Amino acid sequence: MREQARPERGLRETLVRPGASSPVVPFVGDYLTRFGYTRPCACPDDRLCPHLGTALARYQSFTGLTVAATLTLETLKLMRQPRCPVPDFDPDELGGPGVTDQDPFVFTPGTWANPMLRWFLDGGTSDVTAEADAVQRAFDTWTAHIPLTVTRTFVRADADLVVDWVVGDHGDGSPFDGAGNILAHAFFPSDGRIHFDESETWSHSGTRDVETVALHEVGHALGLRHSGSSDAAMFFQINNEQRTLHEFDVRGIRSRYPPVVHRHTSDVVTVPLWGLKNSGGTGTVTVDLGRPRRILAWGQITMADSLNDLDRDNAYAVEVFDVDGDRPAGFVSGGAHWGSVEAPSNVYSGAFVGRGQRVTFRISALHTADLDVFGTGTIIVLD
Repeated sequence: MREQARPERGLRETLVRPGASSPVVPFVGDYLTRFGYTRPCACPDDRLCPHLGTALARYQSFTGLTVAATLTLETLKLMRQPRCPVPDFDPDELGGPGVTDQDPFVFTPGTWANPMLRWFLDGGTSDVTAEADAVQRAFDTWTAHIPLTVTRTFVRADADLVVDWVVGDHGDGSPFDGAGNILAHAFFPSDGRIHFDESETWSHSGTRDVETVALHEVGHALGLRHSGSSDAAMFFQINNEQRTLHEFDVRGIRSRYPPVVHRHTSDVVTVPLWGLKNSGGTGTVTVDLGRPRRILAWGQITMADSLNDLDRDNAYAVEVFDVDGDRPAGFVSGGAHWGSVEAPSNVYSGAFVGRGQRVTFRISALHTADLDVFGTGTIIVLD
């Protein structure tokens, strides 16, 4: 047992200290620049300069490593593991809302407006059979939580999304690296392209499991960015044979695609909300009043049911999450449960007074193994 403990201590050993030079630093700098942790700087490319030190600390925080701003063996090993090439952050938003290592999920600007999407398999892989079935299961895993359907079409001209196995520089500005660290990529809505690297050896198990990789890339294609939680399907690295969504994935996608109910004649509207263990812990609903009205809207918890052991890893909230595309002012952020300032993973105001047509309520239970919550969203029309 002592022999097994030694590598763990060794992983934390410092390879390169701030200000020092090393042949491995150019690789680290390229990695941190490519994946959005920093911009190119004019410092010598073999030196761990202050810019790289700051970016390195951010990478270590985002990935759950020991934050040291030095290059450790565990950091270098993680950088050399297979991953998704979609940047973890947008360098133009460094420090901005919704892009810090605290955020369990982050949105892109776009969504799919059409609730009935179709996908086309342009080219499969010779490594396995039934890859189309695996991709369809990945779509189904996401759409089980949102009011979208994604079905396969055999006519490319009818497709909203196109799945393909390609190699090298395939003309989309994001070339693959051959058999190596980059497995697949996808583009945010409403681009629709999902590409797998055919240079890899694909299977229905392990790191190169088609369904696992497709689950991650479909999340991007539907509008989610990377999560800092290593348990999430949207973590930047691929977890072996992950066929289900984490509660952060569910909370993110349900916040992006709530079901819509239309109430054009009522002066008082009440809708049920629930965040249950067996459905991912988050519930959302959008009420469309038909035209802008002056309203009072609020959410209320009606029951919290302890399923196991309520403790400090649990939290729950109900909120007026969105009004006509804007999140109401007033929120709870940070701590052990919520995201950065103005991130969609915060808890927003429980009540709203003002003008609005489309009001989205959200109820959330954190650490759903312990907790079910029920509630209501209510709107009173004042004009």
